[in-house]
Amino acid sequence: MFERFTREARDVVIGAQKEARELRHGWIGTEHVLLSLLAAPDAPGVATLTRLGVTAERGREAVVAVAGDGGDRLGDEDTEALKAFGIDLDEVRRRAERAFGEGALDAPLASGRGKRFGVFRRKRTDRGPGHLPFAPRAKKALELSLREALARKDNSIGTQHILLGLLRSDDQQTTAVFDRLGIQPRAVREQVLADLRKAA
Repeated sequence: MFERFTREARDVVIGAQKEARELRHGWIGTEHVLLSLLAAPDAPGVATLTRLGVTAERGREAVVAVAGDGGDRLGDEDTEALKAFGIDLDEVRRRAERAFGEGALDAPLASGRGKRFGVFRRKRTDRGPGHLPFAPRAKKALELSLREALARKDNSIGTQHILLGLLRSDDQQTTAVFDRLGIQPRAVREQVLADLRKAA
């Protein structure tokens, strides 16, 4: 399916991984795809959201409010408190990266048997270090983007189709992000389609 994506749509999918990493999430969800779309405010379909006042900044605030920002970051006060006990977090990070590679402390930890005993092991994937998996809801939204392109008799999948796929998502996470943004998916979907008809 990915071969049917336009260059801009591929950039959105690639950008979703970047967005997930920046938020220190261990998955790529619909929220990350939305943030990546909002990074191109004039793209087909996305321009409708921009006109409705949905910006990248507002999108990020909504996603952080719903999904958090990794939750394991320590603030300046925490860092200073640990220094009082002789723990230098920057030095801990340097040593860990020297021993285990760059970003060693950023990868998600595997849950499972070891968790019960307080032992965590890094997940290994065949796709290389740091690969973030797509959440099922993100996969579904991308599949819906293909259906949107087929329904419109378009030869490729563009940003407008990805957005239309997201607007058809009915999972709790996506719905919560849309609610925080004041988006009513059905109404916005109709506006996107109307804008696309005008542009054709």
